[in-house]
Amino acid sequence: MKKYFKIGVSIGAVLAMTLLFSGFVLVQSAIDKAENISDMDLTSLTYETLDGESVQLEDYAGKKILVNFWATWCAPCIAEFPLLNEAMHLLKDEYVFLMVSYESNEKIKEFTDKYDYDFVFLKSNNFMMEGIATVPQSFVLNEQTEMMYHHPTIFDGSAMAVRDSLLGWVEKK
Repeated sequence: MKKYFKIGVSIGAVLAMTLLFSGFVLVQSAIDKAENISDMDLTSLTYETLDGESVQLEDYAGKKILVNFWATWCAPCIAEFPLLNEAMHLLKDEYVFLMVSYESNEKIKEFTDKYDYDFVFLKSNNFMMEGIATVPQSFVLNEQTEMMYHHPTIFDGSAMAVRDSLLGWVEKK
């Protein structure tokens, strides 16, 4: 009986160490990616509409793009939505605003049914593993879907100020 107990403990210890090491490697990879978030290739992420259809950022080429990563539980994310919606209307001929969450399509639809925003809402299952560890995070892309600016926090101020910032970030480079 002692022999089997020792074998079980040994196997358990090896499994525990393997799991801990694997977890460490995954967490370290996410941290490394988060530290280099402004260099992130957003085209490497998977996106889908709330109807489950696959889309690519290139589908929106021809307009400047604001990609905003958010969640329905994120109070700062929700707080910036009215301002972003107003700014989007000021930029409607030049920009498309893509609001991307990792939550279920049903959860996002519940939110969109409750609030009247005109954004394009998308889902992405892999943005957290690719380095976006906190929300909100916004990225501005030019008409060729090239990253122009990373905005790591909420937008505040007036819609005109947000509009001016978005236009300036694309024109700088």
